[in-house]
Amino acid sequence: MKLSTSTNLFAYRPDFNDFIPIIDSIKMCKKVGFDAVDINLCDVTRHYYRLADSDWREWIAEVKETSEKLNIPITQSHTPFYNCLDPNFAQRDEYDKMIRRSIIASGMLDVPWVVMHPGTLPEENGEGSKSKKGNYEYFMPLLELADKCNTGLAIENMSGMHENGQRVYCSSFEQLIDLVDSLPVHNVGICWDFGHAHLEKVNQVEALHAMGSRLKATHVADNSGQRDDHIMPFAGHVNWYEIMPALTEIDYQGDFTYEIHSATSKLPDELLEDLGCYCVKIGRYLTNLADS
Repeated sequence: MKLSTSTNLFAYRPDFNDFIPIIDSIKMCKKVGFDAVDINLCDVTRHYYRLADSDWREWIAEVKETSEKLNIPITQSHTPFYNCLDPNFAQRDEYDKMIRRSIIASGMLDVPWVVMHPGTLPEENGEGSKSKKGNYEYFMPLLELADKCNTGLAIENMSGMHENGQRVYCSSFEQLIDLVDSLPVHNVGICWDFGHAHLEKVNQVEALHAMGSRLKATHVADNSGQRDDHIMPFAGHVNWYEIMPALTEIDYQGDFTYEIHSATSKLPDELLEDLGCYCVKIGRYLTNLADS
């Protein structure tokens, strides 16, 4: 199992007032010992992300050249996200443009799985039927685009409450599996976010076994069970000793991919490399648990 991280591990500088460019983040990921990276395209609508620029294709070519030169593959990506079923979201056109561009860019980078969030509609009884239909209609054109770009979409499990007081759609693994199984294409799967699942008090071993081969990507983060902290494993309450063997039992073929930017976002630059090395050490310990 490759040890990977989102490029956002080294992206955000104290209080999110500055950032490290993605190419520099990739170089740091290689330096501290990661096997692969997940390119974080979530924030492309911010002014400092090159994917929103007119020369974005040239930038993606530069990213690919860096990845190949360093021999650190880009094995996941993450598109921008919003509640795609919210008809009143003011920036819908801008976000949808960047989501499609993220998928195209991921194809250019030979990324096998692009992580995306499902949306939520208010439901009369909370069963999710309206949200399922809405997500089907939203994802099918994007899956067709992804197929043309030789990549796939991994839909992520969610956490939290909709504004009407219901749990958001796909906060349960049963809803997520049902949605993925309803999409009649070969290039769709699941990204399992362990932090989100912990917030929802999901039995993660049961969930992993239920997902089985549908599981294509991971977001590895810990939390205290109160909020989505995005901190490193063992800094919260997730039971990694139960989870890691389950990944082996289902023959998971993807990467073990950190999404723990809160572990580094407040650190001074001088400490980033040291903490990055420590994150790798923890990751090796965990992947060894899966292999033992």
